[in-house]
Amino acid sequence: MKSAEFLTLVLLFGFACSSSVVQKESSHPQYDNLGVAKGLKPLSVIGERELGTSFLSFPTGISIDILGNIFIADTGNDRVVKCDPQGGFLREIGGFGWEPGQFNRPTYLTTDNGLNIYVVDTQNKRIQRLDHNLNFVSSVQIEEEGDFTGIGIPEGIAVNPSGEIILSDLEGDRVIQLDNVFKYERSFGWAGGDLGGLNDPLGVFVDRDGNILVADSHNHRIAIFDQFGNYLESFGEKFLNIPSAVTVGPDQLIYVANTGKNSITILDPQGSLILEYGSLGTGMMNLSRPTDVKFGPNGNLYVVDSGNNRVMVFEIMR
Repeated sequence: MKSAEFLTLVLLFGFACSSSVVQKESSHPQYDNLGVAKGLKPLSVIGERELGTSFLSFPTGISIDILGNIFIADTGNDRVVKCDPQGGFLREIGGFGWEPGQFNRPTYLTTDNGLNIYVVDTQNKRIQRLDHNLNFVSSVQIEEEGDFTGIGIPEGIAVNPSGEIILSDLEGDRVIQLDNVFKYERSFGWAGGDLGGLNDPLGVFVDRDGNILVADSHNHRIAIFDQFGNYLESFGEKFLNIPSAVTVGPDQLIYVANTGKNSITILDPQGSLILEYGSLGTGMMNLSRPTDVKFGPNGNLYVVDSGNNRVMVFEIMR
């Protein structure tokens, strides 16, 4: 039976499933000629010092706006933190509760081109919309409509270029799409391991073609749907163990927070392994239960290293 404690169980599971290889490459000379990823170089750490009122506590999601500002869903502290492009603290909002601007286990979040921040307030079963200064703007409650019986446990979130919200429903094993005025539009996926099925979907990402990539965590793969929710393909079963998040880099490679292996896994567009980085630990070359991956406008990769209560910033080595 699913519960809102699922993500915590995923994180704990990661201790037993660490990768023994710090940086493992696959032989892809054609990508080497294009100058695609050959490694990850740690640049900095966000969270070694207090950010506002406290240190980070099991953060889950991250988003970087077009100006390079960094937004972190600090799940254990029921808050959202904003940092400048260098990782310096700017402001925070939250605290436990159900009033506007309060949270009960915020998990993933995203920004749009208009500098709005959308935060999945998981236990309150809603999305909170904030402005770029973390002022509360509005709350999105996903209401029942027709055959749609409402949200179960919301987790991953993305906004497509049309302003529509893509939201994963952990409990319902599906993805929900809201239109640009936040009304229910469609849902897709179902419980199962067959093609088109999902099993505890977490992070979601919309690529430049409008396709929707889903971290299908307990099917240990990435599932891809088109913009209308039609199933296209899935891959990664050979390399992934409880993936929590997925993003596409400027090089069009697929970067995955491979939580069960305490690593970042890089795949080519066909799902072949390019690189695996990370092993369980606390050093600059280590990760502990990473839960989200995002690129900033500077081309650096930001990784939420949840078990280490920090965010790691990497340069992609070419």
